[in-house]
Amino acid sequence: MFYRSQEGPMGVHTMVFNKDAFPSLKPLKIIGILVVVYFLASVLSSAVILRSKAYASQMSINELPIEEFGQMVSPESVGSSTLPIIDEDIARRKAEARLGTYGSQYTISDSFTLIHYNDNGTERLVRVAPLEYSGFFVGLNRYYKGSVGYVMVDVVTEEATLVEVEGGMPYLETALFNKNLKRHIWFQHPFSMVTDYSFEIDDNGHPYWVATYFDYGVGLSGGPDPKGVILCDAVTGETQKYPMAEVPEWVDRVVPVEMAYEQANNAFTYKNGWFNAHFGAKVNVFNLSQQYNFLSLDGRTYMYSGVTSPNDADETSVGFIMTDLRTKDTSYFRMQGVTEARAMDIARNHQTVKAQNLTPTDPLLINIEGVPTYFLTLKNGYQRQWYVLVRVSDGTLAMNMDLKAAKTEYISLLSSTGNLSSEEMREANGTVLRLLHNGDNVEFLLQENPAKMYIAPLSMGIQVKFMQEGDAVTVRYLESGDGTGLVRELVNHSIGEVAP
Repeated sequence: MFYRSQEGPMGVHTMVFNKDAFPSLKPLKIIGILVVVYFLASVLSSAVILRSKAYASQMSINELPIEEFGQMVSPESVGSSTLPIIDEDIARRKAEARLGTYGSQYTISDSFTLIHYNDNGTERLVRVAPLEYSGFFVGLNRYYKGSVGYVMVDVVTEEATLVEVEGGMPYLETALFNKNLKRHIWFQHPFSMVTDYSFEIDDNGHPYWVATYFDYGVGLSGGPDPKGVILCDAVTGETQKYPMAEVPEWVDRVVPVEMAYEQANNAFTYKNGWFNAHFGAKVNVFNLSQQYNFLSLDGRTYMYSGVTSPNDADETSVGFIMTDLRTKDTSYFRMQGVTEARAMDIARNHQTVKAQNLTPTDPLLINIEGVPTYFLTLKNGYQRQWYVLVRVSDGTLAMNMDLKAAKTEYISLLSSTGNLSSEEMREANGTVLRLLHNGDNVEFLLQENPAKMYIAPLSMGIQVKFMQEGDAVTVRYLESGDGTGLVRELVNHSIGEVAP
């Protein structure tokens, strides 16, 4: 009974609550108190206002002189096999065009990962994505067979390929029941906290899902920090857990981009505490710019982002960071310049293209002759129109519809403004063997070394415009990474004029 009769003064009986009817109330009360205590401890131990220094120390940032950027980043970026010339939107459109008859059954996954792919010894930079089911009934019909495969788009050559996987790929994000990727990994590793499910392929083209497992680094629920990955074979469903130091070499991303970005931003923002960042003098307070992109170096993928002041109206950066997405190692290069957003504005508003209302792609940070440079393209919808190179330090740009011509113009700009040392210039004398007018440039060979090609812009004057086979010339040039001579000065002895 919930209530029982109890005799009171003067023999009066009253009904009182019978505690013995609820013997489990005491444990429930204890559990409730513990839940509240844990919740409060979780909030307080992870509060940014109380633990700002802990958040700031999650990522160690190594500051390097800007000169080391040229040593870390290959100077031959433009035209190389690891410089993407199409962005994700264009790559997705090219991939969709390869679906053919599969278009009604499958869609291209949102996990369109940019990876390095060792294709029989040749390093390629590609985007890969699995073909996900287009709906419930497709997933039900293909439950055991799985998806037919994945798409791969080379972001340098723009070649798109549909790769059919032997045995099918049953383990997908859109798969049903026990074949569902997240459910499957959870059942295999129920005590691991997992995030960032990305699709990659190994050097043999075999498909895997790469999921990052993490712990909280600040208090009970703050500062998620990557500890390694769980690989899931998209064909067999077999999973393997690897700590960060033992991840296979072919895996590109171990550290989720959002996690790397947040930790780096906290390191710059809260270095001197929360109050300094929000209410104090804001001494040494910086933020990452609102954009980030990826840089490919020696088979590794780096996230980079500009570093700027907390002022939203500020379009200048004080430097930029590069974070290795396998190890979380981060380098900071201090350099005054324009932000990525400002570089995009400069490109789209250039007098040559302003009336065309073109859309800039997110800038890529590259190295041209030791000078940090933004590389981007201007596109009309999904069609690329212009290649653009923007000097990070001051926003000066060169653009052309031809990639090599854009680089030639940009290097000419660098030499004319004193960015390049005269010690870097080389000289050659000879007779013109062959020449070709290519857009705004002349490409030519000399009889004395016919294996070497030289490129000279037509803007150098009549000695270049009217140069003919058989002319005797002296050229001063810069050596590009692919061996091409980028002409900065030219004497055409057959005409007798010096350029420029």
